[in-house]
Parts: sequence; structure tokens; C-alpha cells
Amino acid sequence: MRRFTTASILGCTALMGFAVAAPAMSDEPAQAAAEAAPAASVSLTFIGEAWNVASGGLDRGTVLLDNIDLQASLDLERLVGWNDASAFVYALYASGNSVAERVGDLNGISNNETGEALRLGEAWIDQGFAAGRGSVRFGLYDVSSEFDAGEVRALFMNAAHGIGTDYSQSGLNGPSIWPVTSLALRVHYAFEDDVYLRGAIADGVPGNPDFPKRTTIDFEDGDGVLLALETGLARDGRLWSLGAWTYSGEFPDLVTGEDRRNAGAYVALEETLLSSASGSGIDLAGSFRIGVANGDVNAVESFISATLVATGLLPSRPADQLGLGVILLDGSTGYLSGLADPADREINVELTYYAQLTDEITLQPDIQWIINPVIDDEIEDALVFGLRLSVGKTWEIR
Repeated sequence: MRRFTTASILGCTALMGFAVAAPAMSDEPAQAAAEAAPAASVSLTFIGEAWNVASGGLDRGTVLLDNIDLQASLDLERLVGWNDASAFVYALYASGNSVAERVGDLNGISNNETGEALRLGEAWIDQGFAAGRGSVRFGLYDVSSEFDAGEVRALFMNAAHGIGTDYSQSGLNGPSIWPVTSLALRVHYAFEDDVYLRGAIADGVPGNPDFPKRTTIDFEDGDGVLLALETGLARDGRLWSLGAWTYSGEFPDLVTGEDRRNAGAYVALEETLLSSASGSGIDLAGSFRIGVANGDVNAVESFISATLVATGLLPSRPADQLGLGVILLDGSTGYLSGLADPADREINVELTYYAQLTDEITLQPDIQWIINPVIDDEIEDALVFGLRLSVGKTWEIR
């Protein structure tokens, strides 16, 4: 077993950053300077949240969360002459209590909640091929950054509007997704007519479950791997995707304890419904997603979400967005058998408003109503109010 800790990973990242900061070895500096994309960019973002469980759930009261994100994107071709290659590094510091523990739901209320920790979220190099149609990516990788991802769903603060709960619940320590990721190899290829195909193989147990606050890469016997595959159609205003995932390792049956395979699949659709460019006055987009997972080993067996997002409702604030999202999830037979008074399903209704105050500052109030938290009739429906403040700055090198 080989182990790498946060310190060693950050050390390697620092060396890589020193190397790519060397002068570019291009024969055409004027052409490189004319490129639209920067040769390197660094962004620093502070995200602060306040949540209040006004009624229901397991406990009431106010919870504060904060997150500091540092990201660096590097064009290795322009910086060091490495043809069609790029690199990305993402580190974060987070603190605060848990709003999900107060509500007791299965989806998670905030996609910014991770507990107090200093982590390296991603650190990878991407190598293009086939004249830009394909790429191979290797390193510390967040599967949800490309798999089961969508632009419309990204507005919402509930974590399950990103990667679905049917997927995110899987694995011994979750799949390789924010905030605990693992080494992975991802291959992507774009065909004609906007059709794409991508696949990934990642360590089956990201991080170290015994040390949840550390960024650690462990290769333990029996970890196995996570295999992910997705295909779809991606063009302006439209994203259709079909994905499947499975683990090579086995997991205990929730009832019998016998070893079972863990796998699932999902279908997601996003469409532009109205466009201000065509005279409607506003932009309106919607999404629909359905996913399933093996109910023998997972608490959530099926998951459905739908969203609507309107942009430019106020003529004086054309960038602001108003979103309405709904989530329905069904528990597996094994999970429900362990509850004294199981409900039909857990339902989450979210109303959120994203206000772009300046180029660097955004404010997002949010309301969530959770019906049957944990799919348990003994827990009262919860009403939660949230407010997110984001302050960010980006520096570019051209």
C-alpha cells in the first residue's frame, strides 16, 4: 500500500507550478498574446452561508458555513511548449457546522457543506488529441465536474441538484467527488453533430475513511475501482446525457449482509424553453433527471429531479436568476425495513434567487421545504432558509 498525504501532494503541486511558471518557449509570441484564453489564471473565492432550520427536522436553529477556494488553470502549450496540454489545481479550506445533520435528510441541504478541513480537491493534467476532439485527463479528479453535471442544475444550492443522490451515496467513502476525491484517469471524445463519449476509472475508495479531514491517496487491497461512462448530446441550449457507473468491489447487502455488486444509471435532459434573443423578453431553461442504484446495498433506490430557471425577469437586472427545483427519492426495501415508521418518499422543494451584485460579489437567498426527511414519518417536515454570499477575484496571465 502506498500513501500520499496533503503535504506531499501540495509539495508536488508547488513544484509543478514552479515549472509551468517558466517563460514560454513559443516561436510566435505575438500570436500567443492574441489568444482569447489566458495562458494562466488564478481565482480566489470566499463563500459564506447562513442557514436556519425554522421548523421540523431533527433540530432547529442557525448554522454558519464558510469556504475559501483557490483555483489555478494553466495552458501548458503557451507556458512551456507542451502541445495541446493544460493543468488545473483546486484547493479549499472549509469550516462550520452541519445543516444537514439538523434536518436529517438524505440529499443534503447545501452543496457547500464539507466540515472543517483543508483539502486538495483536484490536481490534474489534460492532454488533447485528435485535433482537439479528444483529451485524456489524469490526476486527482472530481468525477462530478463532468459526469452527471449540467448548467441549469448548477444554480441550485441543494447538493443533489448536482450529482444525484443515487450516485453520490455510492461507495465506501462516496465516489470520487467534491470534497473527497481520488486519483482517476478520464478519456473524452467529441464526435460530429455535438455527440460526446467519456469514461473514467477512479480509485474505489477516495481519501481515507479513518481520517476524513485529510487529503490522502491510499491504494488498499480490496478498494477496487469506480468505472464511469457517459454519452450524450451537448450544444447551445441543449444537453442530453446517459450515464452508468459500477464498482469492481463488492458491498454488503443491507438485509442479509451478503456481498453484492454496486451499480447504477441515470438520464438527464436540459433544454432552453424561451430565449430573450427570439423576443420572449426572458431566458427560461429546464432540466429533468432520473437515476437508479442497486437497492440491495444502497439506501436510495431511485431519484428524480426537475428544475426551471428564469434569467432576466427584472429588466434592470438581466443577469439575475430565479430557480425552482423539485427532488423525489425512494428508499430501497432494505433501508426502509430498518425504519420504525417509513414514509413513501423524501421530497425536496427549493426556491432560490441568484443576484449578481458586482463582477466579484453575488448574493443568493434560498428556501427549501423537505417533506419526510430520511423517508421517516416520525420526523416532521422541515422548512429551511439559507443565504449565500460569494466574493471572488480572478487574475490572468496572457
